[in-house]
Amino acid sequence: MEAARVRAANASEVVCAAWASELVRGVAWLEDVGAKWVRPHRFWPEQERALGSCAAWYPGIYRQMAPCCAGVRLEFETDASELVLEIALDAEPAATSRVLAGVTEKGLLAPGAHDALAVDVDGRRLADVPLDGVEPPAERGTRGSEVAFELAAGAASGDLLQLPGFADASHVCVWLPALRGARLGRVCGNGTFLRPVERDVPARRLLVLGDSVAQGFVCDSPAASWPSIVARERGLELVNQSVGGQVFQPSALVGLDRLDAPDVVIVALGANYSYGRASVAVVSREVTEYLSRVDALWPDASLLVMVPPAGGKTSVPGSCYPFIGKIIGDAVARVRVRRVSEERAAVYEVVQPELGEELLSDADGHPTAEGARILADFVGARLDELLECICLRDFGQFGRCGACLGTAATPEDAIAGEQDDDPADSIEDEE
Repeated sequence: MEAARVRAANASEVVCAAWASELVRGVAWLEDVGAKWVRPHRFWPEQERALGSCAAWYPGIYRQMAPCCAGVRLEFETDASELVLEIALDAEPAATSRVLAGVTEKGLLAPGAHDALAVDVDGRRLADVPLDGVEPPAERGTRGSEVAFELAAGAASGDLLQLPGFADASHVCVWLPALRGARLGRVCGNGTFLRPVERDVPARRLLVLGDSVAQGFVCDSPAASWPSIVARERGLELVNQSVGGQVFQPSALVGLDRLDAPDVVIVALGANYSYGRASVAVVSREVTEYLSRVDALWPDASLLVMVPPAGGKTSVPGSCYPFIGKIIGDAVARVRVRRVSEERAAVYEVVQPELGEELLSDADGHPTAEGARILADFVGARLDELLECICLRDFGQFGRCGACLGTAATPEDAIAGEQDDDPADSIEDEE
């Protein structure tokens, strides 16, 4: 039997079941769409209005991308050996179709949705279900598809078949498609229980504010995007508010104070300035205001700001992109000085690695699954430094005291180094 497949509705008897509303993670709120079905939203209504307003760079694109389920997942424990998920997918957004059509035309990837339903069992990737066979419902209000997943290997020992309900309890995570929205009904299984995951200690929360790369273009699976990998491998509760084409839009943060406060915030924006004309002065104000709002919303959350790589990307005439590294760096410096002086959580500015052409799905810099894996390793290592480096918090620079680098620097050396290289030196006069 295949590990995962699409099946006809009502194809199996329900033994244990739970409504998706009890199991969903990675959302801001859940919309009740009737009959106990829900639509997950990763943005608050105020944010969705801002993303579609005249304050946005590409409001039409953002309106289409906001309902997508990037980072949204169902997490539960069960002893079932087979599961069925009731799901009704939205049609692929037109903006997404245009991006994927461009990828196909360049001959870099075969035609397809380049998205999936992905299943992890006990932290290991089990299977992906391509969306080509999970069609949107033909009529509004009708049920969608039932997608079945086989969790057991088929035999517990020797030639003995493992009976339903006799499997060991497993922690299951079903990642919803990153490039379209969905409505969810029940999760059903052939075991004796199916329940939400209970943790003795709450997991640290990770909020990602990014663009199409962080949303999951075009790595073919929602579990293969770098935010999903980082969250899975480090046991973080992920909310992924990345949206294709996004830049530093301060109004998109309105309403985020209602979100459970994250422990770590990653900002990965800036690459899309290469596609449009904008003055350095205007973008500098927007970047500064954006990071200041993030800092004000969550002063006790560690902040990782990822700067686009300097090379490998051309920009249109009149674009501020050639200066975006310095623009972001100056804005980060203001936040860093304030946090160091107030003994708040650390802020860390890093430059994203530039991926080779063999690791890109298209000319716009969207990574393949292998490229996303490299980005995840890079981000994960930087997160480890951010959360473990005392001198980042105290001095604003990784390895300043030498302890994080394994050198024998003394506290006196660290203080002397701080006097030689004050973070405020990088801030230019605003006039």
